[in-house]
Amino acid sequence: MTIIIDIKVKDQFSQILDAKALLRLRPESLEVFNRIEHIVIDGEVILPSIELLFESQNSSSIYKVVEV
Repeated sequence: MTIIIDIKVKDQFSQILDAKALLRLRPESLEVFNRIEHIVIDGEVILPSIELLFESQNSSSIYKVVEV
């Protein structure tokens, strides 16, 4: 089971944007950041890469979650 939440992300130019995150509900013992399956920005689904960064395939942007 999953849940979608509102988050804030920061790109490599320090611009903060609103986004959505799809979370895994289990295991609850993990921090929210570690339970993110993917984020959605402007309709694009972006999967996490190393160090919990999210690299867009449609643009040259790289995002980091800054607020849940």
